[in-house]
Amino acid sequence: MDTERFKGKVALITGAASGIGAATAHRIAAEGGTVVVCDRNGGAAKQLAAELGGRAYELDVTDLDGTLAVVEAVGDVHVLVSAAGVDVCDTVPNTSPDEWRTILDVDLTGVYNSCRAVLPRFIAQGGGAIVTISSAIGTVGERNRSAYCAAKAGVENLTRAMALDHGRSGVRANCVAPGLIDTPLIRNGKVGGEDDPGAMQAMVERHHALGRIGQPAEVAAAIAFLASDDASFVTGAVLPVDAGWTAQ
Repeated sequence: MDTERFKGKVALITGAASGIGAATAHRIAAEGGTVVVCDRNGGAAKQLAAELGGRAYELDVTDLDGTLAVVEAVGDVHVLVSAAGVDVCDTVPNTSPDEWRTILDVDLTGVYNSCRAVLPRFIAQGGGAIVTISSAIGTVGERNRSAYCAAKAGVENLTRAMALDHGRSGVRANCVAPGLIDTPLIRNGKVGGEDDPGAMQAMVERHHALGRIGQPAEVAAAIAFLASDDASFVTGAVLPVDAGWTAQ
C-alpha cells in the first residue's frame, strides 16, 4: 500500500459509515488522504471520522440542497466516492411505487446529486476524480432485483457520460461494479427475494468463480486505484470486482 498516494487530497465519501464506503474511507486515510465521511447516520459518521482524523457530515444524498451545502462547507475536494445505496429485492409487480422511488432516489438520483455538487468545483480547479458504485447486476441483470438492476445500470451509463462530458476539464469518472460483498446492505436484505439464510451461499456458488463472498476492503482497493493518480489515463471505465460473475 502506498501510504502517500492521497497526500494533500480531500476525499468526500457518501454512504461512508459502513460497508464499502467505510472500507474506502479507511483505505484513503491510510494512504495519506483527508476523508470527509458523509452518511445519513450522523453518529456513525462522526465516530468513523474521529477515528480517521477526518470530518463528518450527516447527509441524505436524495437531498440536493443538503448535498450542495455539504460540498460548500467542505471547501477543497479532490475525490468523490459515491457509495450510498439501498436495495429492495423483488419483481416489477411486487415492487411498490414507493419502493421503486426509494431505490431510484438513493441509488441513482443520489449519485447525480453528489456529482452535481462537486463537478463545478472540479471543473474550476482543473480536475478531480469521481468513483461511483454499481453492481454486477447493473451489467448483466438478476432475477427478483428489478429496481436495483435499473438503478445500477443507470449509474454505469451516467458515469460514462460524465467521463465524456468533463474529460477535457481534467475530470475523470469511473465506476466499480462489485459482486456479492459482505456488507450490511447484503446481510440485512433478502437475497433474491428470499429469507432463506442459505440463499446467499447459493448465489455465491452460482455466480462467483472464486467460490466465496467478497470483502469491503477488496472493493475499496479498486476504488482507491481509480481515485488515485495511478489511474490518470483511466476514465469512463466500469471495473468489475465480482469474482468472475460477469465473465460468465
